[in-house]
Amino acid sequence: MSTTWLFCGDSVTQGAKHTGGLRDYTQLLAERVRFELNRPADVVINTAVSGARLTVPDFSRFRAGVVSIMYGLNDCLAGPDGLPAFRAGLHGLVRKAAPAQVVLHTPNPVLPTAVPARLEWLTAYVAVVREVAAAHPGVVLVDHHAGWGGRAPGRWMADDCHPNGYGHRALAGALLRALDLWDPDSPLCSLPT
Repeated sequence: MSTTWLFCGDSVTQGAKHTGGLRDYTQLLAERVRFELNRPADVVINTAVSGARLTVPDFSRFRAGVVSIMYGLNDCLAGPDGLPAFRAGLHGLVRKAAPAQVVLHTPNPVLPTAVPARLEWLTAYVAVVREVAAAHPGVVLVDHHAGWGGRAPGRWMADDCHPNGYGHRALAGALLRALDLWDPDSPLCSLPT
């Protein structure tokens, strides 16, 4: 049986520009699933858009079996006033994705040189992602923020908020672990140092 994997989010999920020509985490998952796990009939669709804030798209045209969602890096620029809409939108997004398996990602941490609003409010938006995941049984949470210890390693970053190719390997590793697709013998599962 084949599965359609649908990714939505902002520039981190889109994976353009900041990877330096290396693969982003959605592409690494695609190779792990479609090639290494010999599921070539699976389809991986990345609908993420650079600069996007949380929206509730129409998923019905994709008939996705898995919907992977990562928002927050741009949403947090709205500060405390944006938290209620972010929370409500994320709940709506999870409900609309049903009956697909929903995977919620917290955004990655940012460097201390990030714009002040990101530095001040990102953790509050991360907390909302965790809260929404906990409120919906069966939702898989991939907590990149906690996995990175709340601090972005400079060697994993292309700029103050975007992971580079090495950072995307770390994102992919966390996703593969959360979905029980991790294999320490796979070169795709090796973490950057």
